[in-house]
Amino acid sequence: MAVKTMSATSGSGQYNAGWHELTISKAEYGSWKGPKGTKRYIDVWFEGYSENMNMRVYETTTKEGEEFKIANLFKMANAGILHVLQDPTGKKPVIQYDDEATNLVGKTVNTFFYKETKTGNEYSRIFDSVAPVAQEGEHLSFTVDQVAGIKKSVETNYNKRAVSQTNSNGFAESTVSETTDTVYEDIPF
Repeated sequence: MAVKTMSATSGSGQYNAGWHELTISKAEYGSWKGPKGTKRYIDVWFEGYSENMNMRVYETTTKEGEEFKIANLFKMANAGILHVLQDPTGKKPVIQYDDEATNLVGKTVNTFFYKETKTGNEYSRIFDSVAPVAQEGEHLSFTVDQVAGIKKSVETNYNKRAVSQTNSNGFAESTVSETTDTVYEDIPF
């Protein structure tokens, strides 16, 4: 018999499903051409993760034509916020922000990791909606309770969008649609 050694740890948990607090290292806009036209998106990368472990957020608009999906990324990251303005009714504040991708760099957000089963390998992926971290900001602040509520909303959105199907190999596929309206009605701004 030989004396051998092995690692005492079983992994870093870096890619485990669930919530991870990550700092954005890079963000870039791009365009995707599909059968219904061109759609803008933003790719986001995180410190300590490889280039292929990024989050892509597609622009999504309300029925009134207002983009909200990428806007929510900036809001939850508290990035590029210039002012919080009162609307004419005084009931709903309006956030004025600079959507330059570099404004996201260095910002920390809560990201939701899930295991996609499309390939049968259960690779970790990052869901396209984030939650803020508890913080006091110049224009926006988030309490621990608000963060918990937003996380719950993101998880609900993920569960609504994950659709199980069976592919030709018999594996269950988890596909996520890029266009679902997310409404954070609990947020007081």
